[in-house]
Amino acid sequence: MADGRDRVVVEAHALRTATAKAALLHGSRRGPRDLRRPYATVIASLVVGALLLVAVWAITSIGGLLAQQRQKRGLAPPAATQPVSDAARPFLVRSAGPADRSEPTTPRTTLIG
Repeated sequence: MADGRDRVVVEAHALRTATAKAALLHGSRRGPRDLRRPYATVIASLVVGALLLVAVWAITSIGGLLAQQRQKRGLAPPAATQPVSDAARPFLVRSAGPADRSEPTTPRTTLIG
């Protein structure tokens, strides 16, 4: 009788060892039915990507609308309202206006590159 019990204990140990080794090598999945489908992850990634695209589109649209409103009000962009520094003055050239104008005009200033 003791011989039968020892054999059952050894077989149980071998089965547990084989199961542990298979789980270590292949994960805890036991078959194709237990495989998790990646559909939820793919759908979540697509939703996040779509939300990012909508956010970029909205920010761009709002920026364009604000620029149009500034133009309609006659406000210049911030870079154009800053005075010209003394370091940039040697590069400024006065260009004459058209000669056929009858009213006095102020000379235009342009930046040479």
